[in-house]
Amino acid sequence: MEKAVILDIQRMSTEDGPGIRTTVFFKGCSLACGWCHNPESIDFRPVILWQRERCIFCGSCAAVCPSGALTMVADQIVIDRDLCERCGTCVAACPTNALAMKGRSYTVSELISEVVKDKVYFGTEGGVTLSGGEALMQGTFAIEVLKQLKAAEIQTAVDTAGLVPYSVLEEALKYTDILLYDIKLIDPEEHERLVGAKNDVILANLEKAVAAGGSWRLWIRTPIIPGATDSNEGIRAIAAFINTKLGGRVERWELCAFNNLCRNKYQMLGIDWKYGNTKIMTKVVMDKLVTAARDELNDKEIVRWTGAAD
Repeated sequence: MEKAVILDIQRMSTEDGPGIRTTVFFKGCSLACGWCHNPESIDFRPVILWQRERCIFCGSCAAVCPSGALTMVADQIVIDRDLCERCGTCVAACPTNALAMKGRSYTVSELISEVVKDKVYFGTEGGVTLSGGEALMQGTFAIEVLKQLKAAEIQTAVDTAGLVPYSVLEEALKYTDILLYDIKLIDPEEHERLVGAKNDVILANLEKAVAAGGSWRLWIRTPIIPGATDSNEGIRAIAAFINTKLGGRVERWELCAFNNLCRNKYQMLGIDWKYGNTKIMTKVVMDKLVTAARDELNDKEIVRWTGAAD
């Protein structure tokens, strides 16, 4: 029986499509964005998080670890993630819940049973969004989930960065009501430098999907990251792509303002996050980027910025 590792199921979400939604975060990603807000989702496998503020440094976790992956160094627990077997023995032994396992395996039926509980809250606009990580990297599983959600008359959305085989995207769209598609940058070299891969497949996949048609709605999402994706030129380039390649298909284009609320996740993973001290965007800059987009767009009303800003 096929299973997938799910990072989290977030209920009452209002940021991953229209209405009130339940967002299912899949583990595993095909990109390595330096600003990733869900770093614990990048690895396909479950991952251990250590919360310093809860730790009493009793050493129980290190004592029971069967692979010797945990050691106490000064005032922290160091986890050798190459040695870690993701068995959860250390989590069970911790008396203060300073360790947590993120990621749990589900079958399709288990996942469907969990999310259909929320159907009463969705109303006419809400539904379930598959996100990540990259949900479509677990293609056959994700497609079956979408299929069963549609059978249960639940609106479906897929949040994807698009770096997957086109055949997977094509099949998923048969059971998708709203496609939330990330376009971070148009310049391929900059894209590779900042997120670890060129964007030729990403852009080509979206062009093919739009050309093929279908009843699904299309939202574009662009993360606005200081010093990376926040230039007027970059936004204008995306707007030009929307004009020339997407044939008026885009219903909404969100410029998603950077936030640093995820820095504690990097701390819990023992990762030095390069954006940890980066300030959030200002409203002035976000408004200027919206203006730059509207100067270029044929349909000026589709673009808006979202998130918190000073």
